[in-house]
Amino acid sequence: MNSRFDLYEKKIKKDKKENVDGNTLSRFLFRVFIKSLLVVILFLGALIYIRQGDDNKANFKKVVYNNSLSFAKIYNLYSKYLGDALPFKNSIKDDTKVVSTEKITYSDIKKENNGYMLTVSKDFTLSALKSGIVVEKKSNEKYGNLIKIQDKEGLEITYGCIDDLEVSLYDYVEKGELLGRTSGKLYLIFEKDGTYLSYEEYL
Repeated sequence: MNSRFDLYEKKIKKDKKENVDGNTLSRFLFRVFIKSLLVVILFLGALIYIRQGDDNKANFKKVVYNNSLSFAKIYNLYSKYLGDALPFKNSIKDDTKVVSTEKITYSDIKKENNGYMLTVSKDFTLSALKSGIVVEKKSNEKYGNLIKIQDKEGLEITYGCIDDLEVSLYDYVEKGELLGRTSGKLYLIFEKDGTYLSYEEYL
């Protein structure tokens, strides 16, 4: 009698657990669906805005492509109203990315303009100091290829003197991910909210 009662009790507990698991999965899928739907609506809204006229197209290009994208503001706004920007990120890790845990090693560092010029080894492999999005990519005669990466807290790190760039504009890079290589020199700028910061906290 007791054994039959125990089996019945176990069956009830199992059914409850399956029901809870099913409800959790349903809620998760519903949240993903709603977030995806909002992204599609925003995308279609942007397309409709662009197609309204050449002025709108020029304004959109000016805001999105010509200005520095504020990844931190977008990330925080999205997270505030919609939760984690990528709720299933742990299940879709890209194992093909080259990620390093080594710190930047240098033999000399000097203040230069708003940043710092580091003397590094020949053919130095450069890794991202922080995770974030590439908000700017340009080149000039003095510093060669430069990229600016902004993290979700608003910290912006500019990397200069880079050869063989491995990332593109608006790529999301993880901390330690390969950015490129340098040939003995590396230029870094640290800034947040328009203020240039010292390198000590980040190197």
